[in-house]
Amino acid sequence: MINKVQGGKNPLGSDRFLTAVTFRQIRYFVAVAETGKISTAAAMVGISASAVTEAVGELAAVSGIKLFERHPRGLALTYEGHRFLAHCRNILSAVESAGYALTRPNNDLAGTITLAVSITVGGYFLAPLLSRFRQRFPNVDVVIREAKRVDIEAGLLKGEFDLGLLLVSNLADRVNLASHTLVRSMRRLWLPPKHPLLKEDIITLADVAREPYVQLLIDDAEASTNSYWQAHKLRPNIVMRTESVEAVRSLIAFRNGVTILSDMMYRPWSLEGDRIEVREVAANIPTLNTGVAWAGDRPLSVPAHTFSEFCRIEYESGRLDGRRHMPIERE
Repeated sequence: MINKVQGGKNPLGSDRFLTAVTFRQIRYFVAVAETGKISTAAAMVGISASAVTEAVGELAAVSGIKLFERHPRGLALTYEGHRFLAHCRNILSAVESAGYALTRPNNDLAGTITLAVSITVGGYFLAPLLSRFRQRFPNVDVVIREAKRVDIEAGLLKGEFDLGLLLVSNLADRVNLASHTLVRSMRRLWLPPKHPLLKEDIITLADVAREPYVQLLIDDAEASTNSYWQAHKLRPNIVMRTESVEAVRSLIAFRNGVTILSDMMYRPWSLEGDRIEVREVAANIPTLNTGVAWAGDRPLSVPAHTFSEFCRIEYESGRLDGRRHMPIERE
C-alpha cells in the first residue's frame, strides 16, 4: 500500500491536501523514513505495524507521490519523499513547540550568550536547537560566532566565547576545556548506486583503500580520517580534497569515488538528484561526537549554564533526536 501511488502531481490539489492529511499520517511517515522499516517505526511510535502501513499508504494516496522504494533491507525514500520529509519534520517541530508554549510559561531568565560554532555543526546541527532554546528563553540573546575548532578553543580559554558548540571528538585541549557530548554520529561508507562493494556482505577498510577516495577537509576532517586509517596501517587513495560537502556528494553520485563520513552529514541525494548509498565498514572507526564545550577554570554565567543544560536535556529526553543525523537505510 505504501507504493500504491506511483507518481505525478497531487490529485487533490493543495487546498484539499490540507484538509485530507492528518498529523498521525505525518508522524508515522517520519518514523518510517528515519528507521527504514515498518516494524521498527511501529515500535518507535507505539502502534501496530499494520496501522503504520495504513497511515503511510493513506499519505501516499493523499499526496499523489511515491514516497518509498522497497529494497531487500527495508524501505528507502524516493527523491520526492526525501523533499517531503523535510517539510514533515518542520510540521512536527512546530506542533511540539506549540505544545511546549501552552504547557510551560515563559522563563524570566535574561542575558547574553556568545556561542561559537564550527562550520559542520552550524550547517547540520544548530538551527533546531537554537530555535527551541529561543522559544523557551525569549529574553536570552544568543550571539553566534562561526569559527574553526582551534579558534573556538582559544576563544573559550580567553573568555571571548561563553560556550562552543562543535565536534567535541576533535578537541585538542582536553585538560583546560570541559565538554558534554550531545550526539554520537557513526561514520559510514558513502558510495554510488550499483557500486561493486554494495554486493559484499562485509566491507573492510582494506576494500575502501582500493577505491578512489574523496576527502572532505572542513572541521579537521582529514586529520580525523588519517587517525583511524593509520591505526589500521592503511592509506586512502585520495583523488580529490574539498571543503564542500555538496561537492563530495556530487562526486560520489557521479561515480568519481567513495568516502567515509558521519551520519550527521548524510543525505541520500546529491544536488542533482542522484542517489548516494551508505554502508557500514567492518573496522574500528570512531564516532563523530557533537557537543558543548567551555573553559573549565571559571564558572559559567547563568544564561550559559542554562543553554548547556537545555542542550543536554533536549537530546537526552528525545525532544531533539540524534537519529535524525543517521541514514534512512539501516541494517
